[in-house]
Amino acid sequence: MPELAVTVWVAVAGGVICVMSVAMVAIWIRSVEKRNGGAVSDPWLLRAPLLPLVFAVVSGLIAVYALILHFAFGSADFKLPAKANITSPILVAATLIAGSLTAAYAVLKLRAHLIAEARGKLDVHVESRADEKHKNDQEAAYSERFARAVTLLADSQPISRIAGAHLVLAIGDEWMGAGAQQRCFDVLLSHLRGLNQDKFLEDESAARGRREEVRLVTSEVLRRLTDGASAWAVAAGDFSGAVIADFDLTKVRRLPRLDLRGARVLGDLTIPATASSTAPQLSGVVCEGDVSIELDAEWGPIDLSDAEAEGSVSLTAQGDGKTLREDLDASRLVAGGSLGLSFDLFEADVFLDSATVEGDIVVGSAEFGAAFDKQTAPTLLSATSSSFGELRLRRADPGPRLDLTGASGAVDLSDSKFAVEVTANGLDASTGLRIKGASFGSGLVLDGATTPDRIDLEGVVLSERAKSAIRSSDFALRDQLLILSETPKPDRPFSHNAKFEWAATIEPFREQYGDDLINELARRLSRLDAELPVDWDTRETFTAQVMSAVIRSAAVTGAPEEAETALKQALRDAIERARSEEALL
Repeated sequence: MPELAVTVWVAVAGGVICVMSVAMVAIWIRSVEKRNGGAVSDPWLLRAPLLPLVFAVVSGLIAVYALILHFAFGSADFKLPAKANITSPILVAATLIAGSLTAAYAVLKLRAHLIAEARGKLDVHVESRADEKHKNDQEAAYSERFARAVTLLADSQPISRIAGAHLVLAIGDEWMGAGAQQRCFDVLLSHLRGLNQDKFLEDESAARGRREEVRLVTSEVLRRLTDGASAWAVAAGDFSGAVIADFDLTKVRRLPRLDLRGARVLGDLTIPATASSTAPQLSGVVCEGDVSIELDAEWGPIDLSDAEAEGSVSLTAQGDGKTLREDLDASRLVAGGSLGLSFDLFEADVFLDSATVEGDIVVGSAEFGAAFDKQTAPTLLSATSSSFGELRLRRADPGPRLDLTGASGAVDLSDSKFAVEVTANGLDASTGLRIKGASFGSGLVLDGATTPDRIDLEGVVLSERAKSAIRSSDFALRDQLLILSETPKPDRPFSHNAKFEWAATIEPFREQYGDDLINELARRLSRLDAELPVDWDTRETFTAQVMSAVIRSAAVTGAPEEAETALKQALRDAIERARSEEALL
């Protein structure tokens, strides 16, 4: 066997020690993994035994160093040749020791870092587990309190129910779990539905206390639906079938949906356009006070069918346009006061069939009347079989397709213009019928209608179709209307050689007051000129119609008051000039 150099034996010994140390480390790690069932997530260096690991690193470095001495410098016994420029073997030994110590220190440092990192992860994990446990404990506590509150709400004693309501409200303010506030809202509304189903107000001895209970719950729920830090995360306002107190949603944040079907309101009901993203559902709602609804332009059809109100019902639209854009169904509505449909323009149908209104039904603006106009078909206002104090539809231009079949109550259609049929078969208008200044361009069907013995027919205009419908009807005023329609025209009608020059009169105002006002006024005056030729025996009526056109045009376009005043005066002067010229002809 050849004799090997010392450096070679050192390299072999170091390598063997390194391999054996690594094997020991691997065996140790494998045994740990078996004991833990293979579920070990720590790095291998963190799990390795420290002493064999250091031996492996140091022996490996010595073996590498010995190989470098043997093959790079030809040293057989750790003596460096002079060409290595290293003067002392002691320096070599010192270098070897320093390298070994440095490697061992690096191993120790890396291990310490890994241990610290593992402990940090463990602390985070422990902290996370603690937070999760705390959260679970809180959820359990809230659930226990919630169950106790529900039990109190179901108690027969008012004091217990009120305590339960306060507890649910407090839980909803504190409980931030997913859907927790919605659950609190739902259980409170379920309680109010139960009170409504029990007919609790029929017991007069307890009615006052129970009303106070409803007012407390309602006011607190509404307060939590307003914007602010204490607002609840409620997805939809489902008050259907519940009994609630005064219900003013003016300050409530916009809800995705508002459902009041079959609800009972112990007071007034106020719904602004900002209360809901969609049209509120109101069919069958019962209100002990007034109902006030402001419509949003984005809402769909409004359903007030079978609703009841001891007071008045008022509907209007948000903004300056005041336009009804979607159908309104108020069939079988019962109102102890009046019904106000305060819209300037109706682009949708209105159904008041079988409604009972103790007061007046006022359609349109009290100052300017209303216009009924939509693109697809004539707008319908149906009030068949309804009863009311008075149906007031004044200065409608154009008027709707009106159906009053079987209705009962006074009717006021003064100064309105109906281009489509007006049907009033079986109408009981014995308490009053006013059609002064009205124009009927299509059928006027009054068969079986009950009317006063005499009415003011000044300014009434009937088309041939309207006259034909009157002749085929049987009612008290038929002869009067036929006499009106057959009255010969004056010998000298308005001459177009000296006509009322309204176009030349209003044109100079265009630059000062804008195209919108002048164009709108021109549209109305041209229709007035065509439908109502001037007879100077009725010039005051004609002047009133012209002034009405100015007022309505100014209102629609938002013109200033000074423009309205100036146009009125200029048109009055033009009418007087035309009258003077007519007198000379």
